[in-house]
Amino acid sequence: MDLAARYQALAHGALLVAESAEDAYRLGGLDRFLKPWVRGRLHSLAGRLDSCDNRRELAADTRALAQTAAEYSQLRDHLFSDVHHTGPEPPWRIVGHQAMAIRAQSGVLLRQPTFVLRRLDAGSDVPGAATWDFTVIANPSDPADEGTSFVVMVSTGDHPGGVPVQVSKELERQRAWYQQLEYGFYALGITPLLTAIYDPDRHRKQVTDDGYGG
Repeated sequence: MDLAARYQALAHGALLVAESAEDAYRLGGLDRFLKPWVRGRLHSLAGRLDSCDNRRELAADTRALAQTAAEYSQLRDHLFSDVHHTGPEPPWRIVGHQAMAIRAQSGVLLRQPTFVLRRLDAGSDVPGAATWDFTVIANPSDPADEGTSFVVMVSTGDHPGGVPVQVSKELERQRAWYQQLEYGFYALGITPLLTAIYDPDRHRKQVTDDGYGG
């Protein structure tokens, strides 16, 4: 078997690892995010052989294929456990090289939403801002639950003190979800500046508007 055939065999094997994990760890509403991501990543890696110029590059590319499949399998195992098992409060899970962040909360005692934060393709950006998607899945075990999605605009300029983030009023009013959005960005290594959290006068204004303040 020549190198090209062996490389493709590795790619098929990596896909088998991913499919086996999907069968073993069913994640309902999360699959519409995870399945396309891993297949896109594996497809990209499977096409790298033609650009390999030396043995070290070949070693790096084959390692990336195997590692992507193994990490995806482990990620699904963790997320399944987060939802279905008891234990410490589940953290945000990072997908790939910070392509996406997911927080699947335990549903053992009560049903809780799962949160997905991901950057969309660069083609959806606007000048000066990157477009992100924040999705709240109310019933994560249900494959038919597509969740409630919000567009999030993140400044792409140089902001050493934190990155301005703009969201809709609908998301801002969902305080628990809004807080999770902040946690998701921190998990991805981004320090967000969210108006409703960092505006020191916002609470006073809300109290005045409700008629309980001066």
